[in-house]
Amino acid sequence: MRLLKLALISIVVLFVVVYLLSLLIPSQVRISRAINITASKDSILHQLADLREWRNWNTLVNNNNQTSKRYAERSFRSEQVLVQLQTLSPDTITTTWTQEGGKEIASGFTCQSAAGTSVVQWYFDIRLRWYPWEKLGSIAFDKQLGPPMEQSLGNLKKVLEKTPGQY
Repeated sequence: MRLLKLALISIVVLFVVVYLLSLLIPSQVRISRAINITASKDSILHQLADLREWRNWNTLVNNNNQTSKRYAERSFRSEQVLVQLQTLSPDTITTTWTQEGGKEIASGFTCQSAAGTSVVQWYFDIRLRWYPWEKLGSIAFDKQLGPPMEQSLGNLKKVLEKTPGQY
């Protein structure tokens, strides 16, 4: 009985400590990557705003894990995710990624141009619930999303710099 009581108290104390540590982690995480592209802002925005063009460069929507892919001008749909274009302004494009479980993640692109070179930034804003395992798991988001984002932006650069002025 004494051993059972000790185990129960230990589990409760451990949960409280993990919970208190998770309070130090913010409830919103931004994963961001940027790249310099030598192309006009209009051609970049065309590639970003028309989701049908994403099949040419975006590895997150164009990977083999996505099944039943359907590209449209303002949306991408598969059995795993729905991406919808929300807003389009001269410097910013925002999208919403809805996962198959219903969780929504805000994403977007910003494009700043100067002297023939544009800086394109792609970001994901992920809102976290209070659950300790969700907040602690968010530490790995950068490692999960970062490399495919970098690869996608590299592909976008290749597409745009290979065919300047086409758009």
